[in-house]
Amino acid sequence: MTFPPRPALQYVAIGVYVVLLAGVFLFPSVPLPSWPGGTVAWNMYATVHGVCAQMHNTMIGGMQLPLCARNTGIYGAMTISLLAMWALGRIRTRTFPPVWMTILLLIPVLIVAVDGLNSLFVDLEMPSLYTPRNQLRTLTGAMAGIAIAPFFVPLFNRVLRCNPKETPVMANAVDLIVLWGLAFCYSMLVIIGPAWSYWPIAIISWLGIVGILLISNGFAVAVAFGYDQRVAHVRELAAPVLVATAITIAELGLMSWLRFGFEVNGFFQ
Repeated sequence: MTFPPRPALQYVAIGVYVVLLAGVFLFPSVPLPSWPGGTVAWNMYATVHGVCAQMHNTMIGGMQLPLCARNTGIYGAMTISLLAMWALGRIRTRTFPPVWMTILLLIPVLIVAVDGLNSLFVDLEMPSLYTPRNQLRTLTGAMAGIAIAPFFVPLFNRVLRCNPKETPVMANAVDLIVLWGLAFCYSMLVIIGPAWSYWPIAIISWLGIVGILLISNGFAVAVAFGYDQRVAHVRELAAPVLVATAITIAELGLMSWLRFGFEVNGFFQ
């Protein structure tokens, strides 16, 4: 079974996302018992409450970011890396980074794993290597998150596109330095935390975590409905994206509802 390209679905998809984003960013949340509702920041926090630990949080300008320190680094940097791929004209390529670059990109991922385990040991009151800090969580998260796009973009194009480009997603060491530089600058912005930076950081990190879930669902739906190596332009994915949007909303809503319910009933904080 496949979804034939239908131009009308593109406009339906645009309308759906306008309504959804307006609901998050333009309308205050509905206050519920024991919920500090009523703000856009709370909408963002509550939306991802079921998929983000939100335990080691960062404050900017007296406001808490919707994601925890590590996820703010990971998903904000991931969003930046996708934008960088687009700006560099690499968004349609099917070629993965060379082996040496892949190894360098994956080193920060291993560091995040070590830092995450160390932080978990501290939370569990077990022996640890060092005292965890949010600054380190954000920095290591950003350095790892910046590596997502160089692998996701070629995978997406190999599986779904019928006309991918053969140009490398990352051509040389300069590209790697640029990505790492972007990740470092982003993490420093989060760590220093000038008041004006709250909304840019909150939005790009929130879009990153919601977006990766949506993209993953969309990728699976597209493959399931026979879109593999048939897509010439992303607008042709309007139908599977709409299906994936419904799945993503259900997943986020259910997981947040479950976690809030457990917290209200005292199962965990």
